[in-house]
Amino acid sequence: MKSIRLFAGWLCIVLGFAVMILISFGVFDPIAPAETGTSIVPVLIGMLPSVTFGIALFAIGVWLISSRKR
Repeated sequence: MKSIRLFAGWLCIVLGFAVMILISFGVFDPIAPAETGTSIVPVLIGMLPSVTFGIALFAIGVWLISSRKR
């Protein structure tokens, strides 16, 4: 059980980094209208769900690794 939890933790950390890399390359488009020439705030708010998903995956991975049963 300990090795499965450790493997799942590392897998979540790697997937969290992969999501962040895909976001930086523009694979995930923001959910914002195209006419946002005056402000970047709508674009940042549109990116929030995908960025939050990547951070949550990373946090779950760290939790799985750090709270393993001894």
